[in-house]
Amino acid sequence: MRIGVDARELQGRPTGTGRYLRNLLRHWGHGDPQDEIFAYLSGPEPGDTVLAAPRVRVRAVGNGRERGLVWQERRLPAAASADALDVFFAPAYACPLGLAVPRVTTVHDLSFFSHPQDFPYLEGLRRRLLVGASVRVSEALIAVSPFTRGELAARFPDAAPRVVTVLEGPDDDLPPPPPREATRARLGVSGPLLLSVGSVFNRRCLPDLLQAVAHLARAFPDVRLHVVGDNRTHPRLDLERLARDRGVTRLVRFLGFVGEGELADHYAAADVALALSEYEGFGLPALEALARGVPLVLADRPALHELFGEAGLLVSPRDPSGIAAAVARVLGSDTLRLDLVSRGRLVASRFSWPEAARQTLNVLRGAARER
Repeated sequence: MRIGVDARELQGRPTGTGRYLRNLLRHWGHGDPQDEIFAYLSGPEPGDTVLAAPRVRVRAVGNGRERGLVWQERRLPAAASADALDVFFAPAYACPLGLAVPRVTTVHDLSFFSHPQDFPYLEGLRRRLLVGASVRVSEALIAVSPFTRGELAARFPDAAPRVVTVLEGPDDDLPPPPPREATRARLGVSGPLLLSVGSVFNRRCLPDLLQAVAHLARAFPDVRLHVVGDNRTHPRLDLERLARDRGVTRLVRFLGFVGEGELADHYAAADVALALSEYEGFGLPALEALARGVPLVLADRPALHELFGEAGLLVSPRDPSGIAAAVARVLGSDTLRLDLVSRGRLVASRFSWPEAARQTLNVLRGAARER
């Protein structure tokens, strides 16, 4: 097959959707010699090794100044048409509406429908309209969890027969875990380290986590929390002020976006990972923590509890006392910690990027045959 891919998620500072695409391309790029993957970028190529794989053909379309819908609907269709594609894969919610080949679109969640308050009004409206249009024109849709598949089927009943669930995998391409004690010394950590990974949205309950740290500090005065991920809250939260108001400024570090090496360091150094959110389509950082052997405290909310609930301690993400109590249980019991690590690795072993890549490729082949 000749497969076109919107590869813009690999540009800039890739977050969850970028890692999703990267892991698929890692396996496709060394796959069937009869397949060609055309990766379309807005402007210059990023220095990502997956784009140098034998089956990948990079197409830098435009100079990078045209972005968003303009690039997607004006620049991309002409370039893709010239490559005589059999199918086009859109990994990030929306596909090119004017492209005259079968399209497969991955929908990671429907947060802009279910939590519209997390988005500026016009941005949320744009996303809802574009995703709705993409759902209508796509030959097939990929949901990353049964929960997201159910949301798609409920909101777009006509599309339900076209939705296929393909679970994501743990990020096994991160650098190998460095020695724990040396890493903790390098990070300046001597006591318990709590880790929260993922872009900060209001639905991810960071104020409640900060209050939980204040509770924990009474029993564990040397506890520390590192928050990895850019602040994307709307209305925007002043994270430093929140920490100051709760008296935990010296206990918390807001790191923003970090590279793969630093992320691997933090997993190696952490004592507990926290995945606290009112809503997730999948929860890749939770799976990554389990695969790295970090005990997990997670929200009793979809899709986190369905996918990973048996591997961690479930809490209400809006209950600081409950969060603190769960973390204290892990920190206070080697038996519980070892049990959570064992259960976590077992659950993580059920998820696989090679399998996700294979299943996604099968969806693309099916869509191409419908041409």
